[in-house]
Amino acid sequence: MKWKKSVCPYCGIGCGLKVGYESGKILKVVPIKNHPTNHGLICQLPVNLPELFSHKDRLRNPMVRQNNELRFVSWEKAISLVSLKLNRIIKEYGPNAVAFFGGANCISEEYYLVNKLLKGFVGSNNVECTARLCMASTAMGFISTLGADTPPTCYADIEEADLFFIAGNNMAVSLPVIFNRICAAKENNKTKVIVVDPRKTETTSIADIHLQIKPGTDVALNNSLAHILIKEGFVDNEFVKKYTTGFDDLKEIVKTYPPSHGAKVTGISERQIFETANTIGLSKAMLTFWFQGYNQSSQAVFKNNTLHNLSLLTGNFCRPGAGPLSITGEANTMACRWIGTLSHLLPGLRLVSNSRHREEIAEIWNTPTEKINPVPGRSVINIIKGLHSGDVRALWILAANPAASLPDTAWVKEGLSKAELLIVQDIFHPTETSMLADVVLAASQWGEKTGTYISSERRIQLAEKIVDAPGESKSDCEIICMIAKEMGFTDEFLYNSPEEIFNEWKKAARGRICDMTGVSYERLRNNIGPQLPCPEKDHPGTERLFESRQFPRPDGRAALLSRDYKVPAENTDDEYPFALITGRMASHFNTGTRTSRLRDQNGSTNINFVEIHPDDAAKIKILDGDEVDIISRRGSVRGTVSIKNLLLPGTVYMNLHYGETITGKKNTLVNLVCNPVYDTLSKQPVYKFCAVKIKKI
Repeated sequence: MKWKKSVCPYCGIGCGLKVGYESGKILKVVPIKNHPTNHGLICQLPVNLPELFSHKDRLRNPMVRQNNELRFVSWEKAISLVSLKLNRIIKEYGPNAVAFFGGANCISEEYYLVNKLLKGFVGSNNVECTARLCMASTAMGFISTLGADTPPTCYADIEEADLFFIAGNNMAVSLPVIFNRICAAKENNKTKVIVVDPRKTETTSIADIHLQIKPGTDVALNNSLAHILIKEGFVDNEFVKKYTTGFDDLKEIVKTYPPSHGAKVTGISERQIFETANTIGLSKAMLTFWFQGYNQSSQAVFKNNTLHNLSLLTGNFCRPGAGPLSITGEANTMACRWIGTLSHLLPGLRLVSNSRHREEIAEIWNTPTEKINPVPGRSVINIIKGLHSGDVRALWILAANPAASLPDTAWVKEGLSKAELLIVQDIFHPTETSMLADVVLAASQWGEKTGTYISSERRIQLAEKIVDAPGESKSDCEIICMIAKEMGFTDEFLYNSPEEIFNEWKKAARGRICDMTGVSYERLRNNIGPQLPCPEKDHPGTERLFESRQFPRPDGRAALLSRDYKVPAENTDDEYPFALITGRMASHFNTGTRTSRLRDQNGSTNINFVEIHPDDAAKIKILDGDEVDIISRRGSVRGTVSIKNLLLPGTVYMNLHYGETITGKKNTLVNLVCNPVYDTLSKQPVYKFCAVKIKKI
């Protein structure tokens, strides 16, 4: 058996892998022992990858809907149909009638091509990806506090920290490799752990302090902690004076958040708030982590800002072991943001609204500057609204499953069904989304194509083609270029390899905070990639950013931002008395397009479960194992009752997976009830809080 180096295509940690293959088949996936990211560890997800290559649901040929059935056709016919319909829609309704939505686990080169085609030649900024669903709030938090969307810390800081502050993140399940490093640091270095989570989890079990706050009250908690840090003299005054702005305004707002008020809002005790603030104040190197419990809420960006305030106030920034460490939910979310796969961005952390940025990218793309629309496009929720209104007529979906992943599922499916042209480009059929498609394009997956990934610590790595794709399926880069050429943009999409695309993308990154001028496929092949920026060939990469304390804001300082707490966008009431929160399982990933197809992965479970506090179960007279409907103002989802003392009374919990692909049932997906409202600054949807009632079946 031969072996080839690669990188995991699931979450954003970027674990180094060795892939064993023989006779054109991938047979085994193991961790790279000396890799600086995972230190010889991996979770169960990549271990099970080999099974997916021969699954019966793998797409091998394109399909087109004919007489309400999807039927196999030639690539020539599929591409011709897609291109003709796209050009007709653009001609009749304008470029903004076309939109794109992709998953954040594809390779960077594919996102670059989509941005170039849609924004540079079609003239539509309606380009979105699943980064909007998981990390848009983190991005906006970094931009508003630091001046740029870039995580300043690295995984090596885990072993340097003396305190971990983990908020809204069950890392033991969602990021087990990082969680193992945290556990080792706690054991070996006596690092203290604070966990903020409304649910008792595997992660809270290692906490020195578990703050079981009411869902959605993090801003009030962070402001109360800042109140104590200021009042008790824990502020690093020299750091704050020299390197930050906004301290006086922050002092005024946190005066209104004494521990008594913080306790009232969050539901925890004043003693816990004092103990937490004291622990933060005494820390010499606090490393902060957060995940969807922060990002998927109506005050998501404010949560990010107020958490960063705690680090800035105490000088826990830009040095070993200290600062914010944001780990993305999918393998290439960092690259998605840097390449511009959100509707307000251009490659290299540029903005479509900035005339100089448009000129720079237009020159690289060899397109007229005026072709790039200066007005930001639609967020993914607004794309669905556009399908409902008729303002969006065509939607191209790549490696994503919005019919299961977006909130208010029935409304989303209704919108998708109204599209004049729904293109789904994926590796499996059926999915909840491909079943609605007019055209399905058969794509190759990780291991069958070559390209780069950028991890949450800004490390760029190469995943090379190892085996051929099945049937006539093609790489996403090839499919995108085929469509672009057929639409009439032949000369601009004459690439012979992903490496040529990468070299063009490098030009867009040159001189930016994501500079990769010193990176090449040759450097990455069979080697550990550097952390970006890496501006020169001999540059070792940048482990930490802003160590000079100079931030990319106009005044060169980080911003201490005054943020007031507001109640969730949808609160509980007499009719809907319970707050529903959601999470994930270790054995599944997102909507289960891949993991649901693994043998024995689901066991006998074909229905979601509902965790309920014993007091609530007694009040409404339900028993462990009963089936119930969880009903919101948008719909209902069915689950089996699991009575556990893990939640606060008045709160229920369900997992996000369990769509039709997994269960074979239409009423087990929690997104049926979730709220499609979003944080107004990041436009990231609110998955983590909606008001529901419980009905026994």
